[in-house]
Amino acid sequence: MLLRLLALIFAAVLAASSSSIDARAIHPIFLPFGDSGRRLIGIQRCEECFGICQEVHYRTLCSTMATLPGVTTPQQLLDTALRVTAAKSAMAEMRLDEAMRAGLGNTIPMMSSLQSCRDSYASLTDSLGKSRTTLKKGGSRDDLMSELSAASTYSTDCRDIFGERPELKSPIRGAQRHIMRLVSNCLDLATAIRQP
Repeated sequence: MLLRLLALIFAAVLAASSSSIDARAIHPIFLPFGDSGRRLIGIQRCEECFGICQEVHYRTLCSTMATLPGVTTPQQLLDTALRVTAAKSAMAEMRLDEAMRAGLGNTIPMMSSLQSCRDSYASLTDSLGKSRTTLKKGGSRDDLMSELSAASTYSTDCRDIFGERPELKSPIRGAQRHIMRLVSNCLDLATAIRQP
């Protein structure tokens, strides 16, 4: 019995590892759900979104978000991109907090860099939240672009902080790069989408 169970687990792992994924997975808690609490998989596709995704820097990230449940308009695509980016930013902020508590910042320059980096991600999360509010309330395009420009600056701050001190290594280098790409796409999407 145990051998059959192990064989089944091995087959499942093999099947899962043989498929290729073009972008990072998105945690299920960030996906939209229907009224019944079930995911709305394959109900509608946003064909216009795929065209808009050709106008952004990171097309694969955009196309992946365009296939998420509940994304049926370009505005929903932008809202989803903002929500996912804010969630990733908040997770980076938490990881920096953990690094500081774990004693990674045992020198003054490292502690200062981690704190500045964490503050930048807190500002980024706030700016993305304001961008979502502006988008949902039908605020002016100028306000949306202003918030996203600020978000773009905040998203590069951590890279710049550690770039100024090459002897220090960021504990979230991969997350930094991913978040910068997500913010870049948010700015590109806001530029490409025609307001209703």
